[in-house]
Amino acid sequence: MDSTSIRRPGHRTVDRIAAILEAVANSGSGLTLTQLAVRLEAPVSSIQKLVNGLVAAGYLDEEDHRFLLGPAPHVLSMRSGRVPVRSLAHADLVALSGRSGTPALLAVRVGDNAVYVDWAGTDEPFDYALSKSLRSALPRTAAGRVLLAHLPERDRRAVVSAVLGDDTAAAVALLADAEKIRSRGYAVVASGHVMRSVTAVAVPVVEEGRVVAALAIADHADTVSARLDEFVALLLSASA
Repeated sequence: MDSTSIRRPGHRTVDRIAAILEAVANSGSGLTLTQLAVRLEAPVSSIQKLVNGLVAAGYLDEEDHRFLLGPAPHVLSMRSGRVPVRSLAHADLVALSGRSGTPALLAVRVGDNAVYVDWAGTDEPFDYALSKSLRSALPRTAAGRVLLAHLPERDRRAVVSAVLGDDTAAAVALLADAEKIRSRGYAVVASGHVMRSVTAVAVPVVEEGRVVAALAIADHADTVSARLDEFVALLLSASA
């Protein structure tokens, strides 16, 4: 079996370090040690030890008792030459938003979550709501459903089991929905956890035969229902 399809266990310390880096990266102006401890629901003493190590290694910088992302993550990304999505740039999202008259969003899979890495055409309320919900469990969003649907079968079942536990009926329904998404090529999901009355439509972004991301547009539910065929065509054209 391909090693990329093997579901690996998490590690508490690694998970906490990753959470620190993500919190700081998403904060904009940085976070204090106390703010980090509150966000991670962890003792200040344990967070401080990890933060000290991250600063020493260049993964965090400290300015006026606030912690910001350091240069090391950027250097690693540049050295690797790897980016999550090569075929779509921000300008493509701007163009898609202009053609559809809606926000355009790009998401990738990180673990069991869909994470928005870029977007265009959002107004201030949507942008604020989105910035607070950058990471969502795969089944919760249209982009996440697309990414879930195209996982290897073993991983897909593992994610569904982790999210739904012993709710067999819900798990079966989610797996059936994933099959429909693969068949028809898109997902439609209400995004109430971001903004009420908003629905998103998403399609897969394929590079070298592999789904690397999901491209989505979002609008009011009634508008999506009325323009669904048009939205799907725009998304497929942009993702291709």
